[in-house]
Amino acid sequence: MRTGRTALVHDYMTQLGGAERVAGILANEIPDARLLTSVHLPAEVPLRFIGGRAWQTSFLQPVGSRLPLKTLLPLLPAALASLDVGDRDLVISSSSAFAHHVRAAQDATHVCFCATPAHFLWGQDEYFRGRPALRRLLAPLLRRLRGLDLEAAARVDAYIAISRHIARRIEAVYGRKSRVVYPPVDVARFRPSHERSGRFLVVSRLVRTKHVDLAIEAANRFELPLDVIGKGPEIELLRTLAGPSVRVHGWQPDDVVRRALAECTAVVIAGEEDFGLVTAEAQASGRPPVAFAGGGAPEIIEDGVTGYLFHAQTPAALGEAMLRARERELATADLVGSAARFDLPVFRQAFREAIEAVSDRPPAPIGARSGIEVGGR
Repeated sequence: MRTGRTALVHDYMTQLGGAERVAGILANEIPDARLLTSVHLPAEVPLRFIGGRAWQTSFLQPVGSRLPLKTLLPLLPAALASLDVGDRDLVISSSSAFAHHVRAAQDATHVCFCATPAHFLWGQDEYFRGRPALRRLLAPLLRRLRGLDLEAAARVDAYIAISRHIARRIEAVYGRKSRVVYPPVDVARFRPSHERSGRFLVVSRLVRTKHVDLAIEAANRFELPLDVIGKGPEIELLRTLAGPSVRVHGWQPDDVVRRALAECTAVVIAGEEDFGLVTAEAQASGRPPVAFAGGGAPEIIEDGVTGYLFHAQTPAALGEAMLRARERELATADLVGSAARFDLPVFRQAFREAIEAVSDRPPAPIGARSGIEVGGR
């Protein structure tokens, strides 16, 4: 007879992105869970964003708090595999890298809630875009890590994908079928507004794969007002690219992010997203997303009804889509109704059903309000 005890494992808590916020919601939804991660940097990921409880860390914590996590890449699979899940009979790994390497007990059930197979292993053309020398330098290590990743995937009892797009990637990379459960958006935290800033908005981690430079190039070319909220290693480069109509604000607190979402002309998502939490948050705020028509975006957006899609990652294609958003106002009810498909109650039910499909019990209890903040990009 199973005890109803759960362990929740996330890759690393060193940056506050969508995956970390989703892991925080899971932590709060399963209050009995043992929470584990490789490295946690509280200054970067405050507890209030990830369930409010301390996360147990791996042997990498002492050095991971002083060195960039990328320098520890060769050790991350072993760090996640070393985490002690104890006698927990259900292990849920929240993985976009190595969390699914955790080793569950022989009689336990391991379910991976997969944001994506790691892009730096399985999507290298995009991940190393513009950095061919680095890709060649890391090739032997990445080859070894791909082998370890396939071995870890074979130990997982069941995969849950965050989108149909990711379900296809899981099958292509790991040869595994997966059930789709869209990640949660706490729709009640977002409020549409009649106020308008007259400006487009990017809310993102400022990293190469998000293509924020493309959004800035489109705004420059079409002389469109654009605000960029977020932090990351690309921030200074992006500031040098910004023309007179673009403002790069850096990190902003939660209330500022929510107000900006509700008052902007449209929210621009220029990269290919695995799902696209900001896309759904824009809709919940009553504003249209303008998103690249790859990845999970077509699962969220009906073009011209609940947002706008562009089909080529070029300044011209994105700029034309931004002009469409400026010229035509979409119905707030349609936007908010689209986001409601991903609301917390919908997620709870879908996640419970997915767990029950592969285990003789759900993670119990699941259903408390998350209380997790959404901003602070």
